[in-house]
Amino acid sequence: MADAPAPRSLVALPFQPVDVPGQIARRRLIERGEADGRSNLPPSDSAAPSATEQEVIADIRAERDRLAGQLGGHLRAQNDGLAALDTAMDVARIRNDAEHAISRLEQSHVAWKGEIQRLLRDARDAKKEYDDFRIEHGLQRPARDRGNRFLTLALLGLAIAIESALNGVFFAEGSEFGLVGGVTVALGISVVNVLVFGFVLGLFPARWTHHRSFLVRAIGWLLLLCGVVLLLLANGFVAHFRDAYERLGDSVELGRVWAHLAAEPFGLVRIQSWLLFFLGLFFAGLGFWKGYGFDDPYPGYGRVARRWQEAEHAYLDSRQERLEQASAIRDETKSQLDRTIEQLRGAALQREQTLGARARIVQEYQAHERHLEEAANALLAAYRDANRRVRTTPPPRWFDTTFTFEDRVLDRPTIQALLAVRPPRADPEALVAELDRLRSRVLEAYRKIFDDAPEAV
Repeated sequence: MADAPAPRSLVALPFQPVDVPGQIARRRLIERGEADGRSNLPPSDSAAPSATEQEVIADIRAERDRLAGQLGGHLRAQNDGLAALDTAMDVARIRNDAEHAISRLEQSHVAWKGEIQRLLRDARDAKKEYDDFRIEHGLQRPARDRGNRFLTLALLGLAIAIESALNGVFFAEGSEFGLVGGVTVALGISVVNVLVFGFVLGLFPARWTHHRSFLVRAIGWLLLLCGVVLLLLANGFVAHFRDAYERLGDSVELGRVWAHLAAEPFGLVRIQSWLLFFLGLFFAGLGFWKGYGFDDPYPGYGRVARRWQEAEHAYLDSRQERLEQASAIRDETKSQLDRTIEQLRGAALQREQTLGARARIVQEYQAHERHLEEAANALLAAYRDANRRVRTTPPPRWFDTTFTFEDRVLDRPTIQALLAVRPPRADPEALVAELDRLRSRVLEAYRKIFDDAPEAV
């Protein structure tokens, strides 16, 4: 009966019921039963079912076997999925990585604790010294930035060079060596003028005039006044020396220059000598200004403030570097643990869903297997009833029997082996709790490092 296909169900689950009325019509069971009945077939003493009955039974059994194969494949796929979930819950590597991270943080804490505490102690000592200095000297303002000392020294060198060159031009007249001889003389004068009478006066006596101690202020003012007088005398002497040098050259006598300066301090003959005098005052004033601003105007305040700032920066830089390293370890480990915990929870939920789906599939298959038996009996009954109505001899004895499968698919050893589900190698909730504890230990190890290094000094 090639034109009567066997009842089929969908490959996907759940199973579809057999269309009994449709199968009766497509298989022409009633017509075939009446045709066999008119010929009294099968015979009353027949020991085997008719060809039509065998066809129905064979197709029903084939359908059950086909569905049994689908069930086996479905169970194998579920077992593979459960095995993959079980592998995903193997957190030995994650556990080892977390323990290693904790060990690294603890070792870093031990190795760093002594150093950071020393830096913190130095910074706090320097801060206390700074605060005590401010209280002792009645200072309310912060220390002033001394600026770039390299630029200051470069500017002083440039001033000496410019003054030497200009003075050299003035001293060139009267020197038997010309401009070279003039510059040589001027260089020595410029160094003394800019550095000694300018920079040194501004760096020390001028700043001492701000000191809280009356004695220090008095000494500062005294030295400053003396320095200014010496500055005027020195530049006046140079200007008078230049007058004499122009006339007498290298044979000029210093004693006569001093005598002339004392007798006629404003008795300069040449305009170049006056320019030399004011030029010397200008560059000495430039040196004085750079010396005064070389540090905070209050003596010692800049040094104390810098010691505190340097100690604080050393502590904060070391703190920042170590905390960044510890934070990187913490964040990487915590992120890995967070991902693993979420994976474990997802795997546990998926396992429960898979096992629940398995239980439903088994129940559906059991119900469908009974449905196939009922469908087979309904198809056989259509054929047998039509056969009984028209035959003249008694029907065979098996017309009164009910069809049942010889075995149950779910009782077969192969299916039983597939239904046997191994428990997970570890309790997911226990693993989550363990990883939670590891995460807490990572955070605690980081917190120890953080607590030992306060942000404020």
